[in-house]
Amino acid sequence: MKIGLALEGGSRQTIFTAGVLDAWMEEDILFSYYAGVSAGGHAAMNYITHQKGRFRHIIQPTKIQQGQDHSNKFLDGPRKECHALHYDAAYGEIPFDFNAFFSARVECEFGVTCCETGRVEFFREKMSERRLLDILNASCALPMIFPTVEIDGLHYADGCITAPIPFERAFEKGCDKVVVVSTHYPGEIVTDFRKYRVILNPMFKRKYPDFFRALMLRYKRYEKMFSNMEKLEKQGKLLIFRPESDLCDLFETERENLDASYEMGYEYAQRRMDELKNFMEL
Repeated sequence: MKIGLALEGGSRQTIFTAGVLDAWMEEDILFSYYAGVSAGGHAAMNYITHQKGRFRHIIQPTKIQQGQDHSNKFLDGPRKECHALHYDAAYGEIPFDFNAFFSARVECEFGVTCCETGRVEFFREKMSERRLLDILNASCALPMIFPTVEIDGLHYADGCITAPIPFERAFEKGCDKVVVVSTHYPGEIVTDFRKYRVILNPMFKRKYPDFFRALMLRYKRYEKMFSNMEKLEKQGKLLIFRPESDLCDLFETERENLDASYEMGYEYAQRRMDELKNFMEL
């Protein structure tokens, strides 16, 4: 049986995901297929390399975010200013194990939104460190905060716009069942880009009209997505892990709040460990 794992992003709220995944690592829970968007992509990578605690570490505020410069071989110009966090996450205090990731016998894809088409695309990379990090940057390029990222002549932004939780992709790739880790608790109001129309209009509407339309319709996509996931869960095809209460903020800087959100995820995953194993028929 092929079991997939679909990971939502959510900036620092994904520290909840870090807690869930660390608990699973302790039990050696393995999946056949991984799909992540935005910070969920980072989570997937660290789970595949089995670097317990590393994703939690890189979610914490870094010296780069406090104005210090951690230069490395891939950073220059605008990329250094806007995407330093992602490169530092790879080569910083706890280096990412690229060799383990590239040699892993599992498939891992990252969801991105194409600006030219306004549609989701999925990339995978098993050879180039730089290309892998560029794909991650694209998947995390939240409009208004990070610039778009060019890959193969096209421009890409955050995958959360068109595929907030890539569970459908997992089924498309042949998974019989899918486990989802979301960073939103039931009833939470998610980001509605219509609120920022005045800012987003001059940035994208003329140059990328399809992308702009995708931004404006994201709230509907999100509502439909959770409705579909709940139906699949009742059918026994999908299992959702999500916070039971409010998490830290998207851009939280207080260590105490971040630690509490991590512990929430870790304890939640432990409580539901038998349920997960039964679902995966382990």
